[in-house]
This record gives sequence, structure tokens and C-alpha cells, in this order.
Amino acid sequence: MTIATVSNERDLERLDELPVDLIDELPDAADDAEAAATRSGLGNSFDRVQAGIQGWLRHWEPLRLPAFTAVRDVMPDDDRGRSSLQAAPTQPDGAVRLTASLYDPPNRDGDPLAWSRNWASLAVLPPARESGRLFYRFRVSSRLVLDGQASLSLVSTSVNFGVVADVAKASPFHVTGFATPIARPLMGVQCREDQDAAASQVFEGSIAVRQGETPAMAFVIGADLLFEHGWVRVHEGSSTWIGPTEPGASGTIEFRYAPAAMLRLLGRLDEPHIA
Repeated sequence: MTIATVSNERDLERLDELPVDLIDELPDAADDAEAAATRSGLGNSFDRVQAGIQGWLRHWEPLRLPAFTAVRDVMPDDDRGRSSLQAAPTQPDGAVRLTASLYDPPNRDGDPLAWSRNWASLAVLPPARESGRLFYRFRVSSRLVLDGQASLSLVSTSVNFGVVADVAKASPFHVTGFATPIARPLMGVQCREDQDAAASQVFEGSIAVRQGETPAMAFVIGADLLFEHGWVRVHEGSSTWIGPTEPGASGTIEFRYAPAAMLRLLGRLDEPHIA
């Protein structure tokens, strides 16, 4: 006797336990039309829940960054140092723009000439309506359009970033690790003839928040130039900027809040079901 035969026999035995007499007494569909019309169904559809989760996953709120402010400026200690590296006035478009025209005589003695500049911006988000997590994402990009002939000519860009759950309790500029750049989009680019270098990187993260807290994010853009013996030009079009993850206009980051109830639901989706 096969296993399938034994299983079939057990199923036949269970038929004796089913309330067949009650099933025979069920009314015909035609006799129960009124009840069928008023019945709400076996339960609510999952479509609404699914649509809500999918909508949350697709939707990001944009937040415009305030214009960057110059906060640090290191340069050679002479008139040439103060005038050679120029920065255009910043605008609320998440960008810092540079130009430069440098010359260093081949017979000059001393250390290489160095410039280092930083600009900062602080973005304050809307208060959290519920406890949960703040999710955020943005893109860091740099472009350097260079030209020159020098024994040493290196240009680098950097971005520092910090985030806190409540700006009333802490500053994003003071978080652990803020002094270390999260990105160096272009590192040590040499000023050679018709040099055009570009780089871009996406950053995503999250932080726990409580209801009523006001998160804040701090950004610092940096530019460094090391130069010796020769000439260098940094042309218009050279810049570093913050923007959304998808290609488009700069000057905005993206965020969304996830309530704790949703996080608990999403965390249980991969748990084994108990029969």
C-alpha cells in the first residue's frame, strides 16, 4: 500500500466528521440575494495597506539647503595669496564655485604655496509628528576645469556631514566624526592642459527620532590647492555641490519619516509565519 493510498483513506474517514447535513440546508443563491447584497465580505482587502507602504517607499520630501557661508580661509601670507583663489558669491543652490589664476617663479625658495577654504550650511527639518526614524539621502558632486604647467599642482575637494535628532539638544557640527569628510569627490587632481575632472557619490542614512523633535543636518564643503613653481588656472565651471540622488537641479536633499508602527510591521515581514 502506498503512502498516497493511506492519505486518501484518512481523508475519507474525515468526511464522516464534516457537518454535511448543515451544508445541505444552505439556501440557494437566488433565495439569499438580499443577504449577499448586504454582506461586507470575509475581511478588508490588503490593497490599502500595500498601496500605503508602496507610496511611502516611492515618496521623498525635498528640503532646500540655505546658501553656504564661508567659514575658513587659509592662504599664503602675501597679497598674491589673498587675491589668487576666488570664490563666487554663494546662492541657495547647494553649490560653491571657484576660480584661480596662480603663478610661482621657478627660482622661488621655500615651501609650496597652499590654499584651503571651507563653506558651511545648516538645514533644519520639520518636527517629527510621530516617533520612529528619519531617512535621508543626497548626492555629493564635484567638477574641476583646470589648466597649467607646474612642478606641483594638486587640487582636492571634500564634504563633511553631520545629523542630529533634535537641534534644540545638540549641534550637527559637533557630532562624533564630523571632522572627517564623508567624501573627497576629487582628490589630488593635477593641473594639466585641458584637465576636466568630475565625480559624484550618493549618501543614504537614517536616525531615530522622537515625536516633536526637530532634526538638523550640517554640511561643510572644502577646497584645497597645493602649488609650486609654474602657473595654474582654475576655470569657471569648477564647483562642488549637494543635490538630490536623481540627476537634476542641485540645492535640495531628500528625507522622509517612518513611524515606529510601520518599522515594526516592516521588520516582521520576513519573520516565519506560525500556523
